[in-house]
Amino acid sequence: MTLIKKHRVRTKKSLIDTLPEMLVSALANHEDFVVTCETDAETKKKSLYVMTGDLITPDMLATFKQQIERKKEEGNTIITRDWK
Repeated sequence: MTLIKKHRVRTKKSLIDTLPEMLVSALANHEDFVVTCETDAETKKKSLYVMTGDLITPDMLATFKQQIERKKEEGNTIITRDWK
């Protein structure tokens, strides 16, 4: 008798469909939502990272704000809104 393996069919969602769901979930759970891009030095391939969870400490946030402020002339942007 042969054992038949059943594989679950995966429906691959596009990034455009996944990002709003992740953002809404992070906001509802009072979690951090971080999006960053990395370019591989050798292959020049770009990778996008989207992360949610308790990621950013108050010290890290202060450092990020300072870095963004110093590099505003280069096009860095930060948007801040009071949480209610």
